[in-house]
Amino acid sequence: MVHTIKDIDERLVTLKKETQDRVDKCLAMPSASSRQASADDIDATSKARHEIEKNHVDIVQLSTEKVRLAHIAMEMIQFNIGALDKELNPFTQEMKERNEAGFEDEFAVDADTPAAGGALDPMTMAFMSGHDFDLGTHGNAPPMPAQAPQKKSHKKKVPLPPQPGERVAANIGEVSGDPGAQEWIVAVVVAHKPEEGAYEVMDADEESDDGSGQVYHIPEDLVIAMPRSALCREGQNFLPGTAVLAVYPMTTTFYRAVVVQSARKLGSEYGDFLLEFEDDGDADGLPQRPVPYMHVVKHPQYR
Repeated sequence: MVHTIKDIDERLVTLKKETQDRVDKCLAMPSASSRQASADDIDATSKARHEIEKNHVDIVQLSTEKVRLAHIAMEMIQFNIGALDKELNPFTQEMKERNEAGFEDEFAVDADTPAAGGALDPMTMAFMSGHDFDLGTHGNAPPMPAQAPQKKSHKKKVPLPPQPGERVAANIGEVSGDPGAQEWIVAVVVAHKPEEGAYEVMDADEESDDGSGQVYHIPEDLVIAMPRSALCREGQNFLPGTAVLAVYPMTTTFYRAVVVQSARKLGSEYGDFLLEFEDDGDADGLPQRPVPYMHVVKHPQYR
């Protein structure tokens, strides 16, 4: 496709040059209305104009074909990029999950290694200090090996746990109903009690200035932090097919959903996800609903 476009470009350059030459010759001919113009001059001028007009038609056709091929090439490129992204998605998701699980770079250099400025062996110390080193019967010392470049450890920063006043997804089903029940709501953190491994939260619908409303004492593993902002540099986008918990539109309750389309980037922030909620369908299938970025969290691993 690219070679064809290149060939069209070369033909256009040749055709344009040929057309310009004919225009220059035509302009140099006597005008048809001039007294000096002979019948041959008029015929030559008419023939030149006809050839110029034909060249113009050919130039338009070639240009149109070039644009058409460029559009086809762009569609092919976008299709292949999409296919590559689809193949890379599982690997990207796997790396994200490994990092979230506290995975550390296995090639990172520890702080006590020479490359990181730790203790050096005696021979290296001798070379660095410029002192003689007794090598016994082994002759002169070999050239000092180049030190490997220092590699930094890529440990993932542990996110700050939800703080009082912040909104979270809280499963009140297990504390207000049967064990294993799933009833995830938008809640507000009242207090964090790390020594107990628990949170005190209040239903966002019951939040008031005077602090009244039922307070739930919930284990930490039944609380999920909601995004603090929609900034792209601070949040995590979810790939199509990912299972999530999302606030159903016009409610403050989370339901299981599957990502149909990742959140779109709107400048420096994420916009809406496009989701399909579980058990939300009818005879026509599951409707696809837009949900704000900050109302979607990663699906928990139920116990």
